[in-house]
Formats: sequence, structure tokens, C-alpha cells
Amino acid sequence: MADDAIERRLRRLEDLEEIRRLFQAYQRALDAKDFRAYASLFARDGQFVAGDLVATGPDEIHELVAGMPAQGLLTEAGGDDFHLVSNVDIELDGDRARATSTWSYVVRGEGDTPHLAKLGHYEDELVREDGVWRFARRAAPTDIPRV
Repeated sequence: MADDAIERRLRRLEDLEEIRRLFQAYQRALDAKDFRAYASLFARDGQFVAGDLVATGPDEIHELVAGMPAQGLLTEAGGDDFHLVSNVDIELDGDRARATSTWSYVVRGEGDTPHLAKLGHYEDELVREDGVWRFARRAAPTDIPRV
């Protein structure tokens, strides 16, 4: 019995760490403009929602995010913008999880200084797919400026 409780506790800690690493991989891929790696972090039928923009599945998500620099939603070059994630709260439920967090979008400003461009939050649904945690749905509403 004690071994089962230890196994469950260990699995929970491992799952939480894997989900945190998923969030880090997301940020690194986005900031490096590696949109193929970014899209691979979503489940086969995963969905990304940003305002009116919605894409389902890694191919659609790749296409959507790869088009964001041309729309002025991301900078063209890696290193000219950064996404910071904080206040992460994760709730596990077996092979599924829900999470919320705050995101900050910082761009390179005049005089090579950081400029806080906008703030928002993530509303995540996660799933373990083929033994790997992925985004089942990631909504990224912008809170400031309100859009």
C-alpha cells in the first residue's frame, strides 16, 4: 500500500515537471521562430486560440503561427521578442490536466531596450498522448491592451 502511494506521488511530481517543461519548450520554440517545433507540442487534434485566430492540429497551427510575423503579431527575427510565463497553476487528472498562467510579451524597443508590448493569460487543457504531455487546447487571450 505504501509503495502505491509513493508511486502515485512520484508520478504526480513527474507529470507536473513534464508539463512545466512543455511550457518551456513552447516559449523557446516561439521565441526562436521554430514554428514546426512549436506546432509539434500540440496533440494530433490540439487547438490553438488567440482572439479570433483558431487552428486545429499541428499543420494548421504551424501555418497560423508562421503567418504571425507578417501580420505584426510577432517580430520577424528571433531575439527581437520574448514571451515570459509566470503564475503557473496546474491541476492534474490522470492523463489530462488543466492549467492557467500569465504571459508577458516583451519586444526590442528604441535604443535596444526591452518594451513590454502586452500581457495576457493562457487557459490550457493538456493531454498525455503516446506517453508525452501535449496541448489539447491552448487559448491565449490578451488582457492588456484589451483586444
